Amino acid sequence: MSRASHETPNDRVRWSAKTASSVLTSHKSASEATQVHDHYLKGTVYCGACGSRLIVSNAKNRHGNVYPYFVCSGRHSKRTDCTRQAILIEDVEHLIEDYYQRVRLTPARREALAGMLHHEFDRLMSAEADELAQLTANRDRLEHEQDRLMQAHYADAIPLAVLKREQDRIAGELDQVNRRLDAHHGEYTDARAHLDDALNLLENCADIYARCDDANRRLCNQAFFTKVYIEEDDELRVENARPFEMLLDPEVNTDALTWAENADKARTPALDSLGQGSSLVRWVPPLGLEPRLKRF
Repeated sequence: MSRASHETPNDRVRWSAKTASSVLTSHKSASEATQVHDHYLKGTVYCGACGSRLIVSNAKNRHGNVYPYFVCSGRHSKRTDCTRQAILIEDVEHLIEDYYQRVRLTPARREALAGMLHHEFDRLMSAEADELAQLTANRDRLEHEQDRLMQAHYADAIPLAVLKREQDRIAGELDQVNRRLDAHHGEYTDARAHLDDALNLLENCADIYARCDDANRRLCNQAFFTKVYIEEDDELRVENARPFEMLLDPEVNTDALTWAENADKARTPALDSLGQGSSLVRWVPPLGLEPRLKRF
């Protein structure tokens, strides 16, 4: 069972708010490192039989021709009793390329996911409106209390020691309130932009991967996967990295398509005639992916 299955929809949306912004930027710095790798898939692909890493092995035939293979490190070192046969690296490369072709989002599915998740952000913000109002009221009350304390001190109604103690208490409470208010104001704006970045990337992942050189393909795979297992029948068993684990979850995608269908039915002729459309489904225009290739 995937980690995503243990999370509620709210958990998934909140996670995107905090993490999606660094999905690619966390890998950008890696492109500046001077590491040498035998192959860009090394460290990403694993044996589907025993779970060991696949390592590069160059086999030479009697004519001197070299053929690069991936072999199971567990079998190679005799640490396991794995019987996984070697597989041509070129074949593994094609399997990964095919994977990106299969999972890339269609415009309709991308719009459905964006609409459902943005609607969830709206719902969360609405649900927290009462808390936001309470925080604002508490801030105003504390600031007013500060002013009254100062006025009382100037009128010699309270001694300096009492004033200092009360001001310290109020300052501590105000700091907590202001921290919560700052979190409310910034969290969802950033989350929407970062979520759309990830969706745009998924919609264009196959084309991006096809245009990448080996070094950037490695970084692309690190962004999308935690591990890719190559099974005995040469099928892939993929563990996606976040947030793609959630965005590619079949259950989430089914919910998004159902949500989009229901939202479309809920559109009223009056709204359509005014050109307003549904307030639930948003189309976010592409952000320009050509320059973003450099981020890999």
